[in-house]
Amino acid sequence: MTNYKLLFFNTRVRGEPARLIFAEAGVEYEDKRFEESEWPEIQPTTPFGKVPVLYIDDKPPLAQSGAIVAYLGREFGLDAGSPLADAYAHMLFKTFDDVGMLLPYLEEDPVKKAELTEEALEEHINPVLARMEKDFKAGGNDFLVGKKLTYVDLGFWNFCDIVSVFDKTFLTKFPTLDALCKRVAARPNIKKYLENRPPTPF
Repeated sequence: MTNYKLLFFNTRVRGEPARLIFAEAGVEYEDKRFEESEWPEIQPTTPFGKVPVLYIDDKPPLAQSGAIVAYLGREFGLDAGSPLADAYAHMLFKTFDDVGMLLPYLEEDPVKKAELTEEALEEHINPVLARMEKDFKAGGNDFLVGKKLTYVDLGFWNFCDIVSVFDKTFLTKFPTLDALCKRVAARPNIKKYLENRPPTPF
């Protein structure tokens, strides 16, 4: 049996998609979370000074969230099924990962935080979601790439979960995508994971 360990901060953002994949697949792994204060000691042990990092048995560690979710997706049958479909999945995953990181995670002033949130939504996030809503609706599929759940659907759910911390109503403008998120969250293994998930900011 393969042994997996995922190393990431005790937050969601770029570590949570891999956790969701493990949950959906029903695969055991070590969810190694650490606090910000521990980072100076941990950072030199990582391949490129960043996390997440996935450790797979005694193989060299795998870094970068996109590479990790693509690997786990293929391992557990949550890939898109063909090289081109997988490329589209990665395109979407990277796109909403990029715009999601523009949210003001560390801003403490509530007024400034609200201003920066609105800017991120209006200038970056909503235009991406509008395009995704249009294409997804026109495609007539139940999931973002093809007719089955893939890692990109789990990553998208995580993205929306995080954005909702800043604006709880943002998905009302995108009903087809909102319905997708509800379907993902209702999947038995995902529902169970979310019910037992440790409290984590963002």
